[in-house]
Amino acid sequence: MNKLFSRILLVFALVAMLAGAFAFMTPTAKAADGTFHISVYHGINGKALGLSKELPVIASVYKDGVWLADLPLSFKDRFTANLPEGTYKIMVTAVGVGPVPSMTVGPVFLPADAHVNLKAKLGAGKTPIIVARVK
Repeated sequence: MNKLFSRILLVFALVAMLAGAFAFMTPTAKAADGTFHISVYHGINGKALGLSKELPVIASVYKDGVWLADLPLSFKDRFTANLPEGTYKIMVTAVGVGPVPSMTVGPVFLPADAHVNLKAKLGAGKTPIIVARVK
């Protein structure tokens, strides 16, 4: 199996796992302000990929199909926020390298009162991936 095909399968598996996690969440009372909490952590040392240690990236966030923000992140940066419930997609672009398809999350519906943790790390074969945890 070639590397490109393996990476495409990995991306689809990650999206399916994220969608499955949301599908089986226990229903809870919605947050009074209609928001969920998100934490995003950049945990990839670029040297492992032959790039700068900081590996600067831009995480483009879309809500309900509309661009919401671009978040600049470097190695060990963390972004946290409370965001309104909705359908989100996050696409990551490595500065100077281009889009990183294996680092795309969504689109997925994020309900009020959820706690979402996203962590960028290297997966099998040094493929950059996002690990998602939802409470």
